Amino acid sequence: MKDTAPTLSSVKPAGRKFTGTDRRAPLRGGLQGCGEYGAGQTAGRFYPIACVALEVTQRCNLDCTLCYLSDRAEMTYDPPLSVLFARLATIHSHYGPGVSVQLTGGDPTLRKVEDLEALCREIRRLGMRSCLMTNGIRASRAFLTRLAAAGLDDVAFHVDMTQERKGFNSETELNVVRRAYIRHTRGLGLRVLFNTTVFGGNIAELSALARFMRDRPEVAFVSFQMQADTGRGVLRGRPDAITQDSVMRAVEVGYETPLHFDTAAVGHAKCNRYASVVTAGGRAVSVLSAKRLTQKVIAALSRADQSTDGHIDTRDSVRRMARRNPFLALRAGLHLLKCVLRLGRGLLRGPVRRQSVFIHNFMAADALEDDRCASCVFMVATANGPLSMCVHNAQRDMHLAAPDRVDGSSGPRWWNAAVPHLSAGPDLPDLSDPGLAPLKRLKGQMRATRRNQKDVS
Repeated sequence: MKDTAPTLSSVKPAGRKFTGTDRRAPLRGGLQGCGEYGAGQTAGRFYPIACVALEVTQRCNLDCTLCYLSDRAEMTYDPPLSVLFARLATIHSHYGPGVSVQLTGGDPTLRKVEDLEALCREIRRLGMRSCLMTNGIRASRAFLTRLAAAGLDDVAFHVDMTQERKGFNSETELNVVRRAYIRHTRGLGLRVLFNTTVFGGNIAELSALARFMRDRPEVAFVSFQMQADTGRGVLRGRPDAITQDSVMRAVEVGYETPLHFDTAAVGHAKCNRYASVVTAGGRAVSVLSAKRLTQKVIAALSRADQSTDGHIDTRDSVRRMARRNPFLALRAGLHLLKCVLRLGRGLLRGPVRRQSVFIHNFMAADALEDDRCASCVFMVATANGPLSMCVHNAQRDMHLAAPDRVDGSSGPRWWNAAVPHLSAGPDLPDLSDPGLAPLKRLKGQMRATRRNQKDVS
C-alpha cells in the first residue's frame, strides 16, 4: 500500500461551495446509483451526510499500529484558525445546520485549548454539532469542562490495543482507561462515544468488550472499526477471520441479544452496519427487531418532513406523522414500550438508556471501490471541499500539500501543511522528503524502516 495514491479513485472533492438546492441530493444520488437506497436507508433521506472530519492537527502523542495518518504527519504545521474557519464555512455551505463536525487529527488535544474553544464556538454559531475525537490522554476533566462551556456537544474516545499503551496487555485491562475517561465527562452534558479498532490482536476479546460497553449507561454511541490498510501503520491487511459478519456476531454475543443490523441503513451496507438498543442494569434489547414496522416509520417520517436546511426536524416530523398516521404511531409506541419491558430485572438495577452500535468497514487505500466512495457518509474537509474519508486517506499527502485559499478583507491568502503561516501566493513548498527527517519526527512504517536500517548498519 502506497502512502500517496492520487489516482486510485475517480471520486473528487465536492467543491468549496454547494451549488444545488437539495443538500441531500448528492448522497441520495450516490446511494441510488449503487442500489443502496432501500426502504431502510436513512442517509440522503433524513440528512445530507453523517459527519465531516475537520483535521486540526496531524500531530499525535501515540503511534498506532493501524494509524491512518501519513508518514509525513509529524513534519507538518497545524492549520491556522483562519483556514479552519474557512473549512467550517465550506462544511456549512454543503450540509447546513445540524451536521456533526468531528474535531480530529492526529489528536486535536495537542492544539491549544483556546483554539479548540474558538472552533467549538464557531461550530455552535453556525448551528452545527461539534465532536472531539481523541485518544483521551490530554482530555482531562478541566480540559473537557472548558470545551463543554464553549459549546462542545460530543466527545469520542478512541481506546484499543493498536495504540500500544504502556502497561496494558489486553482490551480488558484497557477498561481501566475507559472508566477513567467516562468519569472525566460526568455532569458536563457531553454525549460520550467510544471507538475501537478491531484487528487480529483483539478479535478474541471483542465480545467481552461489547459487553463492557453495553453495561455503561453513560456511553451513547459505540463504534467498532475493522482493520484496514489505510495509512502509515505497521500492520497491513486484516486477517480472514475479521469480516462484517464475524464482527456483528461477536458484538451480539457481547450484548447477549440479536441486534438486527439489517433493519436500518446508514450509507452503503458494505461500509456501515447500524443497530440501536435500549439498555438497563446489564441487559440490552434491540429497538430494530420489527423490520417492516421500522421501515414503515422511516417512510412516514420522510413524507412528514418539511425541513429545508438539509437535516430532518425529528420532533416536528414525529408530530406530523402521528397526526397523519395515528395507528402507525401507536404501533411504534407500543413496540418501544415492549422493548423497554423486555429489559425485565434490568429495570430494577439501572437507568434505561438508548445506545447506538456501529460497525465500520473502511477500505484499504489500494482497494477503493468507486460506488462505495461515491455514496460515502463520512467525509473529510479538504482545501477543495468535502471528500470521502477512504479516498482522503488514500491520497493524504496530496491533500496535505494542496494550497488552501482563505479570502479576507485584504484579499486572498494561501496555506498548506508545509508552511506555518498564511502566504501571499499559492506557490507553496511541498512536504519535505521524510528520509531527511530525524527519527524522533517519524512514526509508523517510516520509523520502522529507519530503525531497521540503523540495526543493519
